[in-house]
Amino acid sequence: MRKKIFDDKFNMPTQLDVGTAEKEDTSPTETPYPLAKGSDGLPKFNALQDNQKKNLPQTLRSQVAFQQEALQYNNYQILNFSIVPTTSTTSQVYFNSSYNKATAVGSSLNETVMFSGISGGDNNDALYYNVVYANARYASALLPFTSVTLVAPSYIEFYPIQKIAGGSSAGGKIPVQISNTAYVSTTEITSSGTEFGVQSFGVDVYNENAYYTQSSDLKGIRCIGLALKEITLGFSATHPINNIQLDIEIGVDLKSGGSSY
Repeated sequence: MRKKIFDDKFNMPTQLDVGTAEKEDTSPTETPYPLAKGSDGLPKFNALQDNQKKNLPQTLRSQVAFQQEALQYNNYQILNFSIVPTTSTTSQVYFNSSYNKATAVGSSLNETVMFSGISGGDNNDALYYNVVYANARYASALLPFTSVTLVAPSYIEFYPIQKIAGGSSAGGKIPVQISNTAYVSTTEITSSGTEFGVQSFGVDVYNENAYYTQSSDLKGIRCIGLALKEITLGFSATHPINNIQLDIEIGVDLKSGGSSY
């Protein structure tokens, strides 16, 4: 049985056997991929898959970098340590002690805490960080606890320290970076030497709390650690000064870590 249909080109009837199978599509089967409006064709699924595999390493690297930077919710760390400056049983109304005053720039300091990152680390292992906060709290270890309290002025001072050559066990003092010349008349001012020609800072133990970054432009105090400079404590009454304890809190910016000053 035959059926008449019309040829599109000549508009003439032609013969087509009823039941004749349509021409089989031999092109590879592909999953359609939605395109933006106005696109002229469908991308090949295999090509898309190949491109994804090719870009995967870079995508992963970008993701890791993103997580380290954008997803780093905590870039601030508090370092804690305690200081017991004396075991003397002498009874008095004050305690005063100086440390490292005569140590020259470039020489290793004593009584230090360094940001080494490893147990037992020394000057070679330490990293520089920016100190943005410091606090000192008096914690009397006298038992039983007495009614003796601190009075002003009570403070502790530190030398920020830097790396020094020679593989010393600790770092050294950091000289001032700008001119610090004193002109005196009737009042004596000292702005040089191993104590005042280098950087140092103090924390008020009586009032507590000191912040060393006041704006986004200030990055804090850059150092590999701290060394004791001076401890001065006054008490409301005479009492034994054995086992005085100061609890120190140091806040550092973790993102500032590096091997250079």
